[in-house]
Amino acid sequence: MPEAPPPDPDSARACLARLYEMDAALEQMEVELPDDVRPLGAEARRRVHSWLTRLGGGDADLRGLTDAMRDISRMMDALTARLLLVPWDGHPPAGKQKS
Repeated sequence: MPEAPPPDPDSARACLARLYEMDAALEQMEVELPDDVRPLGAEARRRVHSWLTRLGGGDADLRGLTDAMRDISRMMDALTARLLLVPWDGHPPAGKQKS
């Protein structure tokens, strides 16, 4: 089986930029995350940092990056949903609720 062609430097730069964006978003989320999902946020950041280290260190082997980005994106989606859709303390807001 022939070797894959070397990655396009522009693709690697775009991946690095996206990983930095993900890290910044996770950092902002981190302070607002409820305790029950903090480990998920920490794991997402750990994975982002792992790929930042690999790509920033010149590791041109991008195999697995697509799957990793998909997994990290799913984790971020779950964290965002937790922040937006679930009350902070697990209790409905006080006051009269509309039906």
